[in-house]
Amino acid sequence: MVNETESFHERLNRIQRVRRRNRGGMGFVIHPDGIVTPIGRSSSRLRFGFPLRGLILGLIAAIAVKSYLMWALGIEIYALNIQSLLSGTAFEQLAAMVLMPDALSLWVTERYDAIYAFMQAGLAASNAA
Repeated sequence: MVNETESFHERLNRIQRVRRRNRGGMGFVIHPDGIVTPIGRSSSRLRFGFPLRGLILGLIAAIAVKSYLMWALGIEIYALNIQSLLSGTAFEQLAAMVLMPDALSLWVTERYDAIYAFMQAGLAASNAA
């Protein structure tokens, strides 16, 4: 009976360790006199951090779409569309400022050219075979 009680308490201790780990060390201790005291971090706060990952992914997507538009339309037609937006409403002017070509989007547009040339070479090779 003593052996069973020891294994039972070992199992309880193991379960409590897992539960403590899962909740970040926070919990409660019940003392023999019946007083309940919290353990773990003294101040827990809700975490509302700035969504940096979402912002970065949004910027990457915006640059990719802007570069694709420049590549598909051509730089000249794209620049004409931007000029027409600059003479529009305040919202259109803001959109034109965001959509203006910059060094990074021009670099990505060049990468699109390289990828397109690579795909065309692969298609030509597969058609010749």
